[in-house]
Amino acid sequence: MSWKSEVDEIKKRRELALAQGGPDAIAKQHGQHRLTIRERVDQLLDAGSFEELGPVAGTPVYNESGELVSYDPANFILGFGKVNGRRVIVGGEDFTMRGGSPSPAGLRKSVYAEDLAVQYKIPLIRLHEGSGGSVGGTGGKGPSLPGPVNAPSRFRSVAQAMA
Repeated sequence: MSWKSEVDEIKKRRELALAQGGPDAIAKQHGQHRLTIRERVDQLLDAGSFEELGPVAGTPVYNESGELVSYDPANFILGFGKVNGRRVIVGGEDFTMRGGSPSPAGLRKSVYAEDLAVQYKIPLIRLHEGSGGSVGGTGGKGPSLPGPVNAPSRFRSVAQAMA
C-alpha cells in the first residue's frame, strides 16, 4: 500500500497555507505598510526558533473522486519559538485571509495556544490584527469547540498559570 497520494495532499495543503491570502492580499497588506503575520512572527522570534503547529489545519473540499479540489487553511498561525532565548507560544490572525476574522480551524488553534501556554507554563504572545468574528465562519454548524470560547474556566487557568 502506498501513502503517496496522502503525502502529496499534505504537501499541497502546506503550500496553500504558506500562500496565506494569496499574492494580491499580501501586496495589499504591504501597500498599507503592514507586515503579514508570518513576517511579524519572524521579526519577533529569535532567528530559526519558530516551530509551527498545525500548519495544514483547515477545511478541505474534495471532488467525487476524493481528490482535493480546494482548501481553506486556518487563518491563525501558532507555534513555539524563543524570544531572547526564552521559550514562548506565539500565535496570531492572518489578516490576508478573511480580514483576520477567525475561521473554525483558526479559532480552534487560537484556543489551543492558550492550552499550550498553561500546560507548558510559558508565556503566550498573541499578535492580533483581526477584524472580529464572522457569523458565516461557523458554516451554519453551530459550536464546534467543547464549550463556549469565553468559558470562565479557560481564563481562570490562564490567570492561575500567570500567578
